[in-house]
Amino acid sequence: MKKYLLPISLIFIIGAFLLGFIEIDTVSIDKKTDNVINYGLENISDNLKNITNLSKRDQDIICAVSRGLVSKNIDNNIVPSLAKEIIKSEDEIEYEFKINDNIYWSDGSKITSNDIVVFFRELLKEEDEKNISALLDVYGAKEFREGKTTFEKGVAIKSKDNSVIIRLNSKNDKFLDELTKPQYRLRKYLIMWENMKKNYNELVYSGEYKITLFENDKVTLESNYDSDNKKVINLINDSNVELSMASFEVGERDLVVDPPQSQLNKLSNDGNLITIPKNEGVYLYINDSNNISLQGRREIYKYISKSMENYLISNDKSFELAEGSYFREDKDDLTKLQTRKVISNKQEEWSPPKVLTILCKDNTMNRELCRIIEKWFRENTRIFIKYSLLKEDEFNDEELQRRYDMILFNNEANILNKDKFYKKFINYMSESEKETLLSSNNNDEEYLSIENKLFREYRIVPLIFYNENIAFSRKVSSIKMDGNGNIDFSTIIN
Repeated sequence: MKKYLLPISLIFIIGAFLLGFIEIDTVSIDKKTDNVINYGLENISDNLKNITNLSKRDQDIICAVSRGLVSKNIDNNIVPSLAKEIIKSEDEIEYEFKINDNIYWSDGSKITSNDIVVFFRELLKEEDEKNISALLDVYGAKEFREGKTTFEKGVAIKSKDNSVIIRLNSKNDKFLDELTKPQYRLRKYLIMWENMKKNYNELVYSGEYKITLFENDKVTLESNYDSDNKKVINLINDSNVELSMASFEVGERDLVVDPPQSQLNKLSNDGNLITIPKNEGVYLYINDSNNISLQGRREIYKYISKSMENYLISNDKSFELAEGSYFREDKDDLTKLQTRKVISNKQEEWSPPKVLTILCKDNTMNRELCRIIEKWFRENTRIFIKYSLLKEDEFNDEELQRRYDMILFNNEANILNKDKFYKKFINYMSESEKETLLSSNNNDEEYLSIENKLFREYRIVPLIFYNENIAFSRKVSSIKMDGNGNIDFSTIIN
């Protein structure tokens, strides 16, 4: 018997030894997996050069791998990023951005003030004009873009002692806010960003992450820092959000933006949902040329507002009621809200029509809004709602729009850019309102005058403000959006 004891003991010892290795390897794999976040997206563009055709989710990639001079946090505060200090001249025309001493490209080389100046020169040449209003306010920038001067001699963007000095044509209170947007984030060799699939591996990146894979169905971001605990984010191209959520349910996705409405309450109850206010609203144009009286327009607005309110009783994550405010921030102005509530409660004679028509662009949320409105009118009035959801080119047909009683609009409700906001409605304003708007020169009193008139006459009225919803798995304990509505990947904790 003794002769078998030694071999058996050796086998036992060797087995235990090998099992120890297997256990260590398993822990290592689990740890590595815990550092990987899978993010489901409906589409991923490989052309990241220009912002024009990029969705917020495409812009997320730029924000992850690039940093700007300044950024905007979730509370809409402008904070330094590449710049460590900002000095404004007394007349607020010249800005000096003192650059951080400890900022680096993904290849380890130092980011300098000259890198930023070179990037701005490229941006002026390559980006669409409507996306670079901040840079076009710089002295000489328009002339350079038009080929009338050189950048070095004519444009007031200079590098000096590791500072970037920028001089504007005139004071612009929105200059810093504009610089926080994704298009102003530092990117090297901007022209190469037109084909990321081909060039991603040849680029260096100024942000928290670098791109280590760019394919049709997957983009991989890997953190530039903390070499012992690399974070990896896989952006996976799913054909639709329903597919992303199906993968989320079986643990194959950790982040899904704007999950289906039907799942929001469950996700919230399970503690797997973040709801964040967005600077995007829905507004209702009521056609005053279609024989709908002032009282009729007032009643229609009240009815539609009630349909939204009724829906929110059981679906409070999708949006927030505007309650008479054109901007979310104005909901704190109780005097204005009370005045508009009094106006809305006026009662006059009105003969309701049998049918009312609504036109809007075809998207998931507009389909839901139209369904809500139609159902409420059917159950609570004798008015039948007919709605049409059209693609953008069809929707923009002005002759077609005139045939409808109402039009639903999406608009960016950025209180810091009222000029852009109101100009979205310019085709539905009276001639006097157009004239006031075009000559307003960013005057808040004139904007308020236009707004008050639109509300009193119930021609263009606010309905709701959207929320951003993000489903997250148990692997993610923290995630935030920045002030421009982009995911701040640096805040992900897992």
